[in-house]
Amino acid sequence: MKRIYYLLPIAGLLSLPTQMLAQKQTGSETILVNDSITLNLPEVFVKAERPLVKMTDGKLQYDIPNLIKSKPVDNAFDILGELPGVGKSGDNISLLGTSETTIIINGRKSSMTSEQLADMLKATPSSKVKKIEVMYSTPPQYGVRGASINVVIENDRSLADILKGEISLTGKQAWYFSPTALMNLSYTGKKYAADLSYSANYRHGRSTEDMHAEPTVNGTKYDILQKNWSENKGISHNLRGAFEYDFSNKDKLSATYTGKYVQDKPVSLRGGQTDFKGIETVNTASRTTGPSFLHSTRIDYNGHKNLNAGIDYTLYKDKSLQDLVNNFEDSNDQDRRNESKQKSQRANIYINHFVVVGEGWKISYGAEASLSGTTNEASALLNNEKESEGTFYMKQKEHSAGIFGGFSRSFGKKFTLNASLAVRYYKASVDSAGKKGTLWDQADLFPSLSAVYRINRSNMLQFSLSSNRKYPSYWATTPNTYYMNIYSVIKGNPQLKPELNYSMQLTYVIKNKYVLGAFANFQPDKIQQMSYQQHDRLQSVFHSINLDTHTMYGLMAVVPFRAGEVLSSRLTLMGFSIHDKGTLVDINFDRKKLFGRAMLTNTIFLTRDKNLSLDISGDYSSPAIQGIYDIDPLYSLDAALVWTLPKKRLRLTLKGSDLLNSQKPLTHIDEQGQKSRMELFQDIRSVSLTLRYSFGGYKEKKVKSVDTSRFGT
Repeated sequence: MKRIYYLLPIAGLLSLPTQMLAQKQTGSETILVNDSITLNLPEVFVKAERPLVKMTDGKLQYDIPNLIKSKPVDNAFDILGELPGVGKSGDNISLLGTSETTIIINGRKSSMTSEQLADMLKATPSSKVKKIEVMYSTPPQYGVRGASINVVIENDRSLADILKGEISLTGKQAWYFSPTALMNLSYTGKKYAADLSYSANYRHGRSTEDMHAEPTVNGTKYDILQKNWSENKGISHNLRGAFEYDFSNKDKLSATYTGKYVQDKPVSLRGGQTDFKGIETVNTASRTTGPSFLHSTRIDYNGHKNLNAGIDYTLYKDKSLQDLVNNFEDSNDQDRRNESKQKSQRANIYINHFVVVGEGWKISYGAEASLSGTTNEASALLNNEKESEGTFYMKQKEHSAGIFGGFSRSFGKKFTLNASLAVRYYKASVDSAGKKGTLWDQADLFPSLSAVYRINRSNMLQFSLSSNRKYPSYWATTPNTYYMNIYSVIKGNPQLKPELNYSMQLTYVIKNKYVLGAFANFQPDKIQQMSYQQHDRLQSVFHSINLDTHTMYGLMAVVPFRAGEVLSSRLTLMGFSIHDKGTLVDINFDRKKLFGRAMLTNTIFLTRDKNLSLDISGDYSSPAIQGIYDIDPLYSLDAALVWTLPKKRLRLTLKGSDLLNSQKPLTHIDEQGQKSRMELFQDIRSVSLTLRYSFGGYKEKKVKSVDTSRFGT
């Protein structure tokens, strides 16, 4: 719950035929060859390349099996980082050129947070991903607005009575060793399919922060050097189950469950040394422990008469206990004890329908409603005495309801238009220490538009317009106080407002593989966390505030290329213009910056049958800004060796991340008396080995005297 966001991740082809006609003139005979993709005859050689991307109904659809073949991809979350035009930084996924990207599962937004969704996808084998759709302007029936990535997780229903499974073991050596195990079982029957995934993860990582601050307090300038380190440990268990049933009338019922449990032990440690030059040196030591668990379930019904309805529910609990000791040179130790708890329940119900009328007009409409209740509480002790700052008990309730209407239509064979308008009412109330109040009470209109012009079969142009409103986390709006050490503190902001977002994208797809794009994002009230040096005491406070203005304009290009059968590469280039304007306490800032980013991925096939490949990727970002922060250039180099054994049941992946140990963000602040410098070490450089084994895939024998319709996981 207590997070420091030092910086944001800144952000002619033919389909392969199954039949080919090869002609060899021997009199008047014509030879017809079936079930062949590549024909190598004495006088004829026919070869084709699969399209990398195609556009359908305003959605970019990627050929996932072809895209991830020979790539170091072992779970569903890894696939997202391989998508062209997608940026991945840690657990953050974003469509390049957008301000916010939502991950949706099987065509519907989950009530889980983005971090919880990332954990769920990491526990899902990559083989379960049927397809991925990228939408810059998501239709409202998906339950989200703005940009989104739809991950479709399904069993292959073309196979009946099939039991399959997969086991994956990963050992990762960074500063410390962290192992992960994943297991998946799936059974596909004639009318139903069941799927079960489980993963266990032991996380042991280290990070450091080196800071040099020069604050001015009561007219006196101070010099502070600080070195912090943390050793984070955790054991988590992830479980996902899914069941699908097909009715005789082609209706479909599906149910999914996702659970996560983080154990109370082991303990995470944090330490630091703060040197107040010419005054004294203070050593800090803290230990944090606490369990958390998540339960999330969804039931979805798709009717054959174009009706879709469903409900999802999420329960989350978290408890954290921190013991912190500040050791002074010339006085007694200072003991702090902070305990925080959160319980959150969220439910969402939706119904959508569409009809086709007239000459191809598809009219869509629907409604949804959601309700949530969250309890946040914290207690703070200073030298075993209750401290009012950081002690609170708060209940927050939210409810919202919305309706939408839209249409889509193709005008001839070249132009397709999708447009919709949604209206949503949102109200949030808070009860803190018996004092009740309203956080937000408002209704919003959200227009969206997607227009596609097909120049020809392989080239198309798309324009997207979307709008969205993002709400802050439950914990961010509480009056919480979290002490990192003797100098640095994180504080909540009960006055934090939701942020608006308006986005436009123009995308040009050339030859079904090259992508050119231009984009513009406008975000009034964007939520941003920044540090502020107090003027009346030696303390730096991390505040989350609303900016007055955040705009981003840019251009991008995705260029895949090949060198024969040996090398397959993809180059992504981006150029941005950013404008941040706002007020941090008493600091008014208005800053602009041009910066760029380049990413290059290369897959080198080391054998003729391509079962052994080397993947090398590099990433570079030029200097950027974020509020009052200046961010130095960042670059990284990753490599992976992938070996797929015969029959493709066993696969080994040896991966090296951040080989140059260069992912150390360096930030500066030099703005109106605020002056500091911080370098972060995030323990990204690592070597990992993954062994993935697939089994089953056989068809069960049919015996008349045995009913197997109820068997399977």
